[in-house]
Amino acid sequence: MAEENIEQSLNENILNETLKHLKDEYEKFNNENKIILDKHRELKKSFCSVYGIIRLLDMMLNIMNLDIPLDITNQIELLRSYSSDIFERQILEIEQEEEE
Repeated sequence: MAEENIEQSLNENILNETLKHLKDEYEKFNNENKIILDKHRELKKSFCSVYGIIRLLDMMLNIMNLDIPLDITNQIELLRSYSSDIFERQILEIEQEEEE
């Protein structure tokens, strides 16, 4: 009887230690996940600012009649197009439908 109590007590201690370890690991995971999500949010904010500036630059080029070389204008349009795609997919999380 005494041996059974000792064995049961040992099993309970092992179980308690395992549960405490699991709880600590879960809290650690949650903290790391929160840090990652915060950084992700900050990256999205930063990209939104850059995207806005690119769009303004593109609009200014289209409105103003300046003698800007065509290759620079084309690069700015390409940058706007590429950043629009990223904005839609990563920021707004809009998936493009697959063309058949």
